[in-house]
Amino acid sequence: MIQEYEKDGKVFYKVRVYVRSTENSDLRVTKQAGGFSSLVDAKKEETRLRKECERELHQVEVRGILWGDLLGEWHDHCLKTKVATGQRSKLNQDDYLGSLNKWFGTYTNKPVNELNPFVMAQIFEKMKSTGLCYGHRKKIKQFVKSVFDFGIQSGLVKGLQRSPTFDVVLGRDGEKKPEILTIIEIQKLIRHAYEFSHPWRRVWTVALMTGMRSGELLALTWKDVDFENRMMNVNKSHNCRLKTIKSTKAGYWRQVPISEDLERVLREQFGETQSEEHVFPRFWEWEKGLQAKILRAFCFIHGLPSIKFHTLRACFATQMLRMGVEPAKVMKICGWKELKTMQHYVRLAGIEVQGATEAMKVFPLKIRPQEASEEVLPSLVETKVAASGGTP
Repeated sequence: MIQEYEKDGKVFYKVRVYVRSTENSDLRVTKQAGGFSSLVDAKKEETRLRKECERELHQVEVRGILWGDLLGEWHDHCLKTKVATGQRSKLNQDDYLGSLNKWFGTYTNKPVNELNPFVMAQIFEKMKSTGLCYGHRKKIKQFVKSVFDFGIQSGLVKGLQRSPTFDVVLGRDGEKKPEILTIIEIQKLIRHAYEFSHPWRRVWTVALMTGMRSGELLALTWKDVDFENRMMNVNKSHNCRLKTIKSTKAGYWRQVPISEDLERVLREQFGETQSEEHVFPRFWEWEKGLQAKILRAFCFIHGLPSIKFHTLRACFATQMLRMGVEPAKVMKICGWKELKTMQHYVRLAGIEVQGATEAMKVFPLKIRPQEASEEVLPSLVETKVAASGGTP
């Protein structure tokens, strides 16, 4: 496009050229120039600029969309299809985007096709070397696959049939036994907490006696405590990041029975905070999500295994199972929807294999370990030697 304009009483021409891609309407190259005194010169410049635009556009089309642009398109798509429909929270979607930017940020201004399987394997190996757990790496791999699947299906990514993560093998980490306290350690924790009048003593006690999550305890109000029917209604949770009250993690309310010991603890707390809406004080560390730091420090000082706050919930579940409470009841009290989650605690409690070794009898009939004295054991050896025809 050529435009005529006047300057200092003289006529000049300026040229503006843009070329749009026929494959992707979002791709275009624009160039302009001005100060031409004749229309002929302006037309020559227009031809030259058009050739430059077409050459640059071709290079961009061959190179393909940049990773940063694809990531932005994917994020917008997820906001419209996942967040807007309630399938995913805005907070989680932003976290996913932040995680991808963290590990793939150096490729923001590079073509997507540079993220080949070899490069992907290097990036995931770097994640592993920095101590990122298998579960987190697996999640990031799913995000990357989602980005590439969106790009391929939308036509933004050319020349690929599948995500380059397909050939990436993460390799599981050696399984670590989850942190947990024995019943002796649980009793020691609570005893020391009360002896030193720790401000969190009743919070930890209620967590151990109900299996409630940190956010659920922080959001618990006296209206949720029914002393008459000896039940607590768990119907909400406090989100420390957003500073808001939301539904429980499972999305539904549940009831937790109040035992005699739990009732005594709650009535003690009632004597202190009955005039408040919430059962427990609003500790600033709690509202900032530092509850694990407080518990770990206390455990360290008193020679207990360093545990996070959520471990108190695991302690409750495993102790209930070990004491013979039906897994279905524990599942209802803790609010787990999936049996898969419950199975983790069943395994941790060891109830699946409890007593199984009783079937293995290695001592002769009527002989027990305490009866296998020095007089008995030699006779067993002599019998074996005689049977083999050898010498002892």
